[in-house]
Amino acid sequence: MKYIFLIILLLSSVIHAAEKHKEIITYKLNNKRVYPIKTYFTRGVTTVMFPGQVEGIAAGNIAMNNVKHNIDGSPSCDFLMSFQPGNYYFSIRALKAEASGTVNIVYGRNTYILKLQENEAIAMSTVTFSDSDGENGEDSERNWTPPSIAVLKGLLDKAKSFDLLKEKYPGAVAQVKVCNNKCISEYAYYTISMVKSWRFDNYNSLVFMVELKNNTKKTLFYIPEKTALSVERERLYPALIDASGVMPPLSTTVAFFVVSSTPDGRKNKFAATNEWKVLINAIPKNEGVK
Repeated sequence: MKYIFLIILLLSSVIHAAEKHKEIITYKLNNKRVYPIKTYFTRGVTTVMFPGQVEGIAAGNIAMNNVKHNIDGSPSCDFLMSFQPGNYYFSIRALKAEASGTVNIVYGRNTYILKLQENEAIAMSTVTFSDSDGENGEDSERNWTPPSIAVLKGLLDKAKSFDLLKEKYPGAVAQVKVCNNKCISEYAYYTISMVKSWRFDNYNSLVFMVELKNNTKKTLFYIPEKTALSVERERLYPALIDASGVMPPLSTTVAFFVVSSTPDGRKNKFAATNEWKVLINAIPKNEGVK
């Protein structure tokens, strides 16, 4: 009976350890902590996913997409990472037993530190980083969290330099959808033209480039924060604005608006190719801006 008890106790410990080991992990993003990532050596790869496009990767002793070998045939690095610029995920596996290393991931203008450790017994198959507070970090329609202002600023910068990025680093903007259809909104004193729009699917966000033409000899004023982008029966309000609020006499000025969600907090699923109308109330200074 003593031996039977020991066998049962041993089996219970094994089962408990197996239950404790999770191959699918979700982390909430926090740039003030270090994230442990247990990787495979021969039995698989670990895929790491972020809420949106990874902006940069800095790592030492890690091969990117291809492995170089030493004269004796051994790999020159400890890990192999598979990643394409513009993606929101990458895969990684160890090239040596008991290998360890560190990877710095730049996302949303923040740096996140991943501590890699080869351990086939408790390796992670999928590691998902989430902005959400929901259970398991799930990004549902109901508890979806819009991108931070830092992320939106990054999208705005990317939209402004899109043509250069497409020429020099096409992979960095591969998932961005661009629309050059001009949508014109006519008003009594001025004309507003939607010149270009960019949709960043990974962030459910749109960046709009707008031209404001003052047709009068008076300076017109408007409140950028009260701007709305109208499509179908929906009005969307910008979460980030780059606009002066002033239209000099007989001038054409440019403004940028970034929309990341609907007024009731749902994901922004609208396409850049819609017939957008820009709603701005601009009037001469002596009349007062409402």
